[in-house]
Amino acid sequence: PDAALVGAATAHALDYDDYAYSNHVSAVLVPAILAEGEHVGATGAGMVRAYVVGYEVWREIMKREPGHLYDRGWHPTAVFGAFGAAAAAASLHGLHADAVRNAIGLCVAHGGGVMANFGTMAKPYQGGRAAQAGLSAVRLAMAGVEAGPHALDGEDGYLLGLSPERDADVTRPADRLGQDWGIVAERLNVKRYPIVGSAQRGADCAIQLHETGIDVGQIERIRYCLSERHARVMPFRKPQTGLEAKFSAEFTAAAGLIAGALGFDQLEDSFVQRPDVQVLMDRVERTVGPDDDPVYASGARADIVHLDLKDGSTVSSREVTRWRGHAENPMTTDELKAKFMDCASRQLEPAAAEALFELLHDIANLPSCDALPVVTPRG
Repeated sequence: PDAALVGAATAHALDYDDYAYSNHVSAVLVPAILAEGEHVGATGAGMVRAYVVGYEVWREIMKREPGHLYDRGWHPTAVFGAFGAAAAAASLHGLHADAVRNAIGLCVAHGGGVMANFGTMAKPYQGGRAAQAGLSAVRLAMAGVEAGPHALDGEDGYLLGLSPERDADVTRPADRLGQDWGIVAERLNVKRYPIVGSAQRGADCAIQLHETGIDVGQIERIRYCLSERHARVMPFRKPQTGLEAKFSAEFTAAAGLIAGALGFDQLEDSFVQRPDVQVLMDRVERTVGPDDDPVYASGARADIVHLDLKDGSTVSSREVTRWRGHAENPMTTDELKAKFMDCASRQLEPAAAEALFELLHDIANLPSCDALPVVTPRG
């Protein structure tokens, strides 16, 4: 469990991790599966199966809440991630139904995580705790520890206790699990930029404008149009650290316009604190509208950035709805590899990073978890 804590917190720390149904799925599931997979000697196919099980069970629980947990300050990944990790570990162990029910109930005892920790080190720790809690719950259930049979779905249970309007669906049977595949329908949203998912659209908009050759010195005002719920998860109007900047509409617009990029270099504290970045952030005005995305509960129909220039003219980006990397506008394998290499090559020699990508890309055919290499960072 402790290995899952460290792995998941690390995976979530950069906010470069994928997400689905408003939860950072892989950052929790993959470290938990690797940790428990090593413990049980899982095959690659067994780990892939565990990932799918974790994704589907987590989604089934999350989808029973018709409201928006961010509206009440909850961090969904932290609140629900333990259930996914527990389901994945249960798959690896081949647990029977009673043990799985107890593990799910024990996850309730570990739940928690709030938006007030966004922009601090506690935010990834919340994700790490979810992974750790899921594995701990399975270990306890295997040891005979029991939980209330309705800890999750009872009148005094977790789902209704969390639900902003106490209207979570706790009566519908989960009889479509394993028949209707959410992982096929929703897939994963893979970020291009190491910032909160709600800022991915705005980053695309700002970088579009940079590529037109705009002189940022001529910008009088920046109007960043986004939805109410997306604005809510970006509370930092004038961040001073890279951690804060990940949750800032103002920084997203300013950095994209100045640098034409939003990568690791732009998320350094020194870049965030640059005078030109700080000045341009002051010129950003949020135009907050409804969450009227036709498909998803949060997000506008489209985000757009308008630049009002000192000569009285206005330049606008194209509208962005499904940013590059979104499940409905996915990256190519080459683009995914470029992202992987950008991350891995910071610690590994390029040849080692390349070999690791190829191995992971074929993980379903690994004979054993032990076939994964022990990665030694370059010194």
